[in-house]
Amino acid sequence: MSKILIIAEKPSLAKTIIKAVGGKGTFKDFYEDDKYIITSQFGHLLELKSIGEYQNNLERDKKWTLNDLPYFPKEFQYKVKNDLGIKARYDLIKELIKRLDVIEIVNAGDPDREGETLINIVVYRIFDELQLKKKVTRIWLDPLTEEKIREELQNRKPIEDTKNLFIEGKTRAYLDWLYGINLTEYNTLKVGKLMNTGRVIIPLVRWVYDRDMQIKNFVPEKYYPINITINKNGENIKLDFKELKFKNKLQAENTLNELRDKKINVVDIESKEQIKQPKKLFSLSTLQTYMFQKHKKPISKTLELVQSLYERGYLTYPRTDTEYLSEDEKDKVKELLRNINNTDLEFRDLKSIFDSNKVESHTAIIITNKTPKIEELKEDEKQLYLIVRNRFFANFVKEECILDKTIVKFDLGEYKTNITGTAIKQQGYLKYENDIGESEIPNFNLNEEFIPTLKIEENETTPPSHLSEADLIKLCKNPFKNLLKENGEESENNSDDDEYKKILEGSMIGTEATRAIMMEKIKNVGYVKEEKNKLVITDYGIKFIETLELLNENLWKEKTAELNKNLKRIYKGELSSDEVINIAKQELKDIMSQNIMITKVNSDINKEILGKCPKCSNGDIIENSKGYGCSNWKNGCNFFIWKNIASKNITKENIKDLLSKGETTEVKGFRSKFGKTFNCRLVINNGKIEFKS
Repeated sequence: MSKILIIAEKPSLAKTIIKAVGGKGTFKDFYEDDKYIITSQFGHLLELKSIGEYQNNLERDKKWTLNDLPYFPKEFQYKVKNDLGIKARYDLIKELIKRLDVIEIVNAGDPDREGETLINIVVYRIFDELQLKKKVTRIWLDPLTEEKIREELQNRKPIEDTKNLFIEGKTRAYLDWLYGINLTEYNTLKVGKLMNTGRVIIPLVRWVYDRDMQIKNFVPEKYYPINITINKNGENIKLDFKELKFKNKLQAENTLNELRDKKINVVDIESKEQIKQPKKLFSLSTLQTYMFQKHKKPISKTLELVQSLYERGYLTYPRTDTEYLSEDEKDKVKELLRNINNTDLEFRDLKSIFDSNKVESHTAIIITNKTPKIEELKEDEKQLYLIVRNRFFANFVKEECILDKTIVKFDLGEYKTNITGTAIKQQGYLKYENDIGESEIPNFNLNEEFIPTLKIEENETTPPSHLSEADLIKLCKNPFKNLLKENGEESENNSDDDEYKKILEGSMIGTEATRAIMMEKIKNVGYVKEEKNKLVITDYGIKFIETLELLNENLWKEKTAELNKNLKRIYKGELSSDEVINIAKQELKDIMSQNIMITKVNSDINKEILGKCPKCSNGDIIENSKGYGCSNWKNGCNFFIWKNIASKNITKENIKDLLSKGETTEVKGFRSKFGKTFNCRLVINNGKIEFKS
């Protein structure tokens, strides 16, 4: 009997698909019934080969050389990752594809370019190895519910329908390899210190560097505002006259003397009703920003939470760059509202919610028809789910949010100011997302007069604050956004239409799927560090930016955004992969043909000492590109801890705990060779690293 092989991106998704087709029992490697065979990858099974592997000279990867840089493979080739569990899974998928009864393979990767690419490259590599070709189809699981899975399996699409997405995904990986491998080796050899370099790393570090240089070079200036208060019914009210701020103290004193005998007059009282609209639905970026600003959640944690809720079918696909739903989703939303059966809500056909012109592939993050039992969610999952749910509810509340707004205007001679009071007349969407607070002010009368209290203060201008992860998210989405006004407040100088035009043409840094990963990387590499939820450039990061400038590697935000636009043009069929790759090759040739000589530094300069070596007791444990080792290695100490253990990145904080306390705190997300995840502590036992449950 002919069968269809479904390859999911990860085991959790495979389990959901098995359940949707009526499967029961446990799932280990694959499930099979009379129609389907269902298995999964563990995310990425393949990676691009190294320069040494292309040259059949593995020693070359241990000792880098400028002689063969820039290096361009004649043809990009993938290899199976060097992991026993991954190799076993690759071999299993190969055997399943090889089976004579398998006549069709279904790509059930996440509904984006990464899911498209990581499964297709495995399938087509196996086709080449086995010298065979079978039908390949695609299912697009958004939302990830059993109902949607069954619907997609009945309507499998030819893989050719998403061909451009696959080409774009592969080209993105090729570009990352070309820039990452070539520039990392070139910069490292030039400066004599490891310089991890990449087309997304560069602008991220540069933003932090530029802001910190602004702070470092900031020269405070004194200014002298005249503090003005009035007393109304026993309450002191401060009035802010913006013009009454002076750089010169004498000028402030002269102005104060001129104002001593003047009274403050109420010249106008304006009361009006204001209908307030809810904020737009969430994209991944705006959700990450919200969670960081309101709850101090790292952006990587928000991605982890929303991905988990998606995989269990409670939220729509999270890696989206839009805050809008497409117009063909109106019926789906109507059905969702009917199922919710909340009398506060009604369907609203508004352009602020439904706008296909601002949607490319994935729409805003909303809830699905599958409702979780709130008490069964972990506390942070519950928090995030309710935030997304309440934002959705806020956009479909039938009752308008009406505010009573009172603006009282004052004159002090030629100077003018006002104060505003806000009262909630009709709650509307604030019932679900209260994003304002009532601000009461006393009742003033027209032409009322006050004798003000005047006082000169001495203040200093303050530098801008360090950037946060949320700031970097905003800059990645709109690289040319100005985060500062003259008064230090954020500038919203782009209209919604302009911003979405840039998003849809690809003028951004990185993708919704990779930004959190890259921000973790620049911290793990050591270019920036996090202090009180702010990002600060390190000496290593300063050296990195200075090296790029000395070597004329102008890969700042403008160049990186242009590369992203070209990738988007591949997706649209306007450029070929070869055209985009050739642009990168030429740029790398231009950079390296300059043959600029710069002063080398000691490779251990500014290396952070993480602790004393537990094996020899003489050396210090310091970080290198692959892990954490003893500085006494030249004298024979071979103590070393790999940065990646059982598919989990080991951080410097983990190492510090290990060296100072003998064990780490519980580390989550290790994966066994069979693909099973587990949590445990790391301990040192006789100079070796072991797991401790």
